[in-house]
Amino acid sequence: MKVRHSDSLILMWRLAELEARQLKASTIEPTHLLLGLCKSVDLDLPALVPRDSPDRDEVLEELLREVRRLRTIFRAVGLDARAFRRALRRKSAGNRVAQSESQRLRRSKAAKEVFADAEHFAEMANTVVFPVQLLFAVISIEDEVRDDLLDQQSVEPSRLKKVAKREIMPPWHGERPSSGPN
Repeated sequence: MKVRHSDSLILMWRLAELEARQLKASTIEPTHLLLGLCKSVDLDLPALVPRDSPDRDEVLEELLREVRRLRTIFRAVGLDARAFRRALRRKSAGNRVAQSESQRLRRSKAAKEVFADAEHFAEMANTVVFPVQLLFAVISIEDEVRDDLLDQQSVEPSRLKKVAKREIMPPWHGERPSSGPN
């Protein structure tokens, strides 16, 4: 069975593409995915969904719920998503050749692997793929620049990963509740 991507995940993908374009990258990299996830918490979500869209209410409800989940994770670890995003963007800037504006950017091999991991996490939880699964997947890969920037914001990368993992795992995953006193 093919895992379905949620509308909120598609938004993160588009934000990552915008970040990649802004940095003049030729492909969407895991860093761009993280930049998009961080950017989403600062957006006016109702303004992104066309008023005449037939499923506007459902899409907007999902976007609001899923971005709230990201905000909750960031707040729990003390991450200022805007400051982190700006610092990560500065570190990621390079002299690259930009694609034409009309051409969709493709994901790099590493970004595809991150998506595959997010899809696996969704399968484990028996859900469609949501941004929190993408967040957990992207912060689970090695990235020294990202981790150094998190440290500069007094955010332990391992704590961010732990909090994100707790958000994506079903309540029964890991430790099972005890059935009473032993």
